[in-house]
Amino acid sequence: MLDVPPVTRSIRLRGRDREQSVVRRLLTDARADTSGALVVLGEPGIGKTCLLDDALRAAPEFTSLDARGVPTETDLAFAGLHRLLRPVMHHSAALPDPQRDALDAALGQAAAPAPEPFLLSVAVLNLLTEVAHDGPLLIRVDDAHWLDTASLDVLSFAARRSGSEGMVLLVAARSEARATAEDRVRLATGIPLHRLDPLDADAIHAILGDTAPHPLNDAVRAELAALAQGNPLAAVELVASLSPAQLAGADPLPCVPEPGGRLGRTYTERVDRLPAATRTLLLILAAGEELDLRVLVRAAEHAGVDLAALHPAEADGLVRAHEHAITFRHPLVRSAAYHTAGLAHRHRAHRILTRVYDETGDLCRGAWHRAATAPHHDEECGRELERVAVRERENSGYATSSRLFERAAELTRDSAATADRLIEAARDAWLSGRAERARTLLDRVRVPVDSQQQESVRGRAELLRGRIELGAGIAIDAHTALGGAAERLLPEHRDLALRTLLQSAEASTLAGDHRRFCHTAQRMAELRGLDEPPRTRLMFDYIAGKAAMYRGRHADAVAPLRRALDDAEGIDEPDALIWGGICALLLGAPVRAHALESRAVAVARRTGAVSAIPRALAYLTYAELWTGRFELASSNATEGLRLAEETGQRNCASHHRATLAMVAALHGEEGECHRQADAALRHAHSHDLGLSAALATWALAYLDLGMGRMNEAVARLRALANAGPGRGHAALRMLSAPHYMEAAMRTDDLERAEGALRTFDRWAEATDGDGVRALAARCRALRAEGSRAEEYFQEAITLHKSGYCDFERARTELLFGSMLRRSRQVRRAREHLYSALETFDGLNAAPWSCQARSELRATGEAVRPRERTAPAGLSPRQLQVARYVAEGATNREVAAQLFLSPRTVDHHLRNVFVKLGIRSRVELARMLS
Repeated sequence: MLDVPPVTRSIRLRGRDREQSVVRRLLTDARADTSGALVVLGEPGIGKTCLLDDALRAAPEFTSLDARGVPTETDLAFAGLHRLLRPVMHHSAALPDPQRDALDAALGQAAAPAPEPFLLSVAVLNLLTEVAHDGPLLIRVDDAHWLDTASLDVLSFAARRSGSEGMVLLVAARSEARATAEDRVRLATGIPLHRLDPLDADAIHAILGDTAPHPLNDAVRAELAALAQGNPLAAVELVASLSPAQLAGADPLPCVPEPGGRLGRTYTERVDRLPAATRTLLLILAAGEELDLRVLVRAAEHAGVDLAALHPAEADGLVRAHEHAITFRHPLVRSAAYHTAGLAHRHRAHRILTRVYDETGDLCRGAWHRAATAPHHDEECGRELERVAVRERENSGYATSSRLFERAAELTRDSAATADRLIEAARDAWLSGRAERARTLLDRVRVPVDSQQQESVRGRAELLRGRIELGAGIAIDAHTALGGAAERLLPEHRDLALRTLLQSAEASTLAGDHRRFCHTAQRMAELRGLDEPPRTRLMFDYIAGKAAMYRGRHADAVAPLRRALDDAEGIDEPDALIWGGICALLLGAPVRAHALESRAVAVARRTGAVSAIPRALAYLTYAELWTGRFELASSNATEGLRLAEETGQRNCASHHRATLAMVAALHGEEGECHRQADAALRHAHSHDLGLSAALATWALAYLDLGMGRMNEAVARLRALANAGPGRGHAALRMLSAPHYMEAAMRTDDLERAEGALRTFDRWAEATDGDGVRALAARCRALRAEGSRAEEYFQEAITLHKSGYCDFERARTELLFGSMLRRSRQVRRAREHLYSALETFDGLNAAPWSCQARSELRATGEAVRPRERTAPAGLSPRQLQVARYVAEGATNREVAAQLFLSPRTVDHHLRNVFVKLGIRSRVELARMLS
C-alpha cells in the first residue's frame, strides 16, 4: 500500500468560522470564570482534531489537559481519566480524604475496590476546580468514541456541574457506528452538541491550494475537490499521494487512488476487519466505480455471494444503501476496498463485471472492464475500445471517450494506430477541459515510419496543438500554426483541413488582424467545391461573409452570412451553432444569436465538451449585452470565466473579464469595472488579443460616458477607433461608433467620430436590423437640429420597440428628453425622461438613472432619490443557481448544467434563501418570474 509522506506545510483551518466562533466564545467566558462544554461529532478526517488544536492555539494562557481514546483501552475502566488527570494529580492533596481515596483507587494508585461512582465523579469535579483556581482550564478529549464508558460518565458529570470555575471541556467523537448510541447520548446529555458537516467547495479548494507544493492545475483542483467530498484530511492526503506531473495535469489521476496517510489507513484497517464475503462485494463495488443495484445483484450472483453480506459494511458506516444503488461513504473507502485486494482478486472482479455488462448490453463498460484484465498488447481489445470510444462521444461525453482512446492506444502495437488513438484521446481530453492532459498525450505521439502517414499524423497533431494555443497562447502564433497544419492535412483530409483553416482565421480574428483573416478567407474560397454538404457550406459562407464585413463591403456580406445562419440552425454541434450565432450578431439579429449560442452551450454541456462552453458563453454574453440582459450576461460571464480558467483557456478568460467590466460599467461599479478591465487588458496586450482589448477599452469608455466624463470617453473611443492588431477590433470599433458620436457631440472630436460612424451607417443599411437602425437614427438625431432632430428621435424610439434592448431605448429617450428640455418643451421632455428613468432603475443602471434624475430636476420636477428595498446581494453564481431553480430544475439538474456537485448547489441555494428572506422554491419562482 502507498504510504503518503507526512505533510510538513502548515495547513490553515478553513471553512470553520462558525465553529471557531463558538469555541472562542467558550474561551472568552472561561476567562471571566464561566465554564462551558461542547461535543463535536463528525466523520473521520472532517476536522475535529484541527478544531481542538485551534482552541489550544487560541488559549495560550490556559492550563491544558488532554486525553485521546485508544481502541485497545475501550474496555479498561478509567483508562481515559488516567490519561487526562496524571499531569495534575498533585492537586489531589487538597481534596477530602474519601474523595482522594476514590480517585487513587480509580487511577490504580491504591490497592482498593472500585470506587463508588458518585464519590469519584465529585472527586474529579473538585480536582478540576482546584486546577482552575490557578487560571482558566482547557480540557480536550479527542476520539471520545474509543474512551471507556466509566471515564465518559465521570466527564459528563463534571461538565454538567461546572459553573463558575473557568473550565472549558471540548470533546470530539466520530458520528459513526464505532461509538454506540448510548455512549454518545450519555456524554451529550445536558451538553451542547455540534456536528461538523463536509466543507463547501471554496474551503476545499483553499485547502488544496495550501497543501500543494506548487500551484495546482485548475482541472486537477476541481477533480481532487470532487474526490475529497468536503473532507479536509482527504484533500490533504490526496494531494500528498500524487506525483508532480499528476498535480500539474500532465499525467492522469488514478481511477482508484491508493489509500495512504492516516485517513486512508483508517479505512483500510476497517475494510480488513470485515468478513471475506463482504470484502468481495466491496471489491466489486470499487471496481465498478458506479453500480446500480441491479448490476450489483447480478455480480453478486456470479461471485457466489449473497447480497446480505454487505450488512457489516453498512453497519460500520463504510457504505450507504439507497433505493437503487449502494454507494461508498467516501471515495477513500473505495480506494481501500480496491487496493487491499490482491491483483488476482481485482482481475476476478473485473471479469465478473465484464460478464454482467455483456449480458445487459452495456458495451462501453463491458469493454472497459475487459481491458482492465488485458495483457500489455491486445489488438482485438484495442479495436473494441476504439469503436466504443467513438460511440461514447455522444453518450457519455468526451472525458469518457478520451480514457477509452488512451487505453486503446496502450494495447496497440502498430505505430500508426497508436498515434491515431493518442491524437483522438488528446482531442477529447482537450474538449473535456483538460488542456494540460491533451498536451501530454500529444507528446506521446510518435510519427510512423510510413511516409504516406507522416504528414497526416503531423498535421492532426499540429492542428490540436494550434487549437490549444488558441485558448492560451499568442493569437497570431496560433494562426500560423493552424495554417501550417491545414496545408499538411489537405492532401488526405480535406474536411479536417478546411476546419483547421477556419480555426486559423478565427485566431486572426481574436488578434484583430483582419488582413490575415481575409488572406485565409481567400485560401478557403480557392478550395470551395460546387456541391458541399451543409456543415462545409456553412464554413465557406461564414468566413466569406465575415471577410466581406472586414473589407467594408457590408452589402456583399449579408447573403453569405444569412445562408450560414440558416445552415447553422440545422446542425446540432457547438462549433456550428457558435458560428451561426456570430453570423446573427453580424446581421444585427441578437435574438437569433441568443437562441443559437444558448443551444451551443446546451449541446456542449450534454456532450461533455467542456472546452467549448466558455467560448459559447462569450458570444452568448454579447447577445445578452446587446439586448440589455445585464444580470444574465454577468452570470454567464462569471461561469465562463471560471470554466475558462479551469480548462486552461486564459485567452477566453480575458474576454469574459472584459464582459464583466462592461456590465460593471453599466451598473456604475467603477472599482469593479477597472479591476476586470485592467486584468483583461494585461492579458490581451501580452497575447495579441485585439478582441478582448477592444471590449475592455469600450467598457472603460462606457463607464466614463455614464459618469459624464466626456473628454476621457472620447479619448478612449478615439484610441479604439485607431487601434491596430492586438489592440483593437473592426467589429467593436463599428459597434462603439454611436457612443463615440454621443461623446464627441460634447467635445471637439466630431469630425473623427463622423468618420467612424459612416461605417456603422453602411452596416445598419445593409443588415436592416431594427436595433441597429435605431442607433443609426439616434446618431442622425444628435447631428440634426429642430424638427428634423425630433423626427430622427421618434424614428429611433419606434425602431427600438422591436429591437429588444430596453437599455438603448431608454438611453435614446434620455437624449431625446434632454433635447426637448433644452428647447423648452418641458411636458414632452418629462414624459420621455420618466420612461427612461423607470427602465434604468429596473436595470440597476445607476449612472444613467442619475443622469435621468438630473434632467428631470432641470425641468422643475422634484424627483425623489430611488427608494431601494434591502438589496438581495446575490453573487453571480447564486443568481445563476436561483434562476435555474426558479425554472423548476432540481439540485442535481442544476449541478449537471453548471458542472458543480449537488452539495455545492444545495449550499448556494441555502444562501440564496437566507439572503432573499424566503423559505421555498415556490417563493423563489415568484420572486424571479
